[in-house]
Amino acid sequence: MYPASESDPDHLKDQLTDFIKGRVCLLGIGNRYWRDDGVGSYLAEAMESCQGLDAIDAGFIPENHLETVVRKDPNSILMVDATDFGAEPGQARLLYPDKVAYSGISTHAGSLRMLAKYLHARSQASVALLAIQPADTSAGEGLSPVVTNTLENLVDTLKALCCCS
Repeated sequence: MYPASESDPDHLKDQLTDFIKGRVCLLGIGNRYWRDDGVGSYLAEAMESCQGLDAIDAGFIPENHLETVVRKDPNSILMVDATDFGAEPGQARLLYPDKVAYSGISTHAGSLRMLAKYLHARSQASVALLAIQPADTSAGEGLSPVVTNTLENLVDTLKALCCCS
């Protein structure tokens, strides 16, 4: 994965700044009934009013929304999901498809790597995964405090980068 210094919020902001180009589509992935697993869906919902990107809440079946993403004709596709990448809870990292395993890191049926490859092939857009380390994926609603804090910081960062009102 990445060296520890890359979990630094300023480094993540720099990575997002480098990644986000042109029309952006944010694909939020997650199941809100498994606590932190819903963080991608919550982020998509929080970004819906943003004029600078298209936000799609794909829930826990992202493969049902791939053609909707393609029709948005994005230059950059940012998939967002709670992902166990062995970091401290609440840490967020930008991962590229070649760094994402074929299975085992997400709770969702489709491999995120396969989804990213499909989206790139269909749209020619740059695709990355904004992975957020969950603290609690037990049954229930609502995010853990640490992941809530990460969500709030990501909303602020993405709004600043995408010139949202």
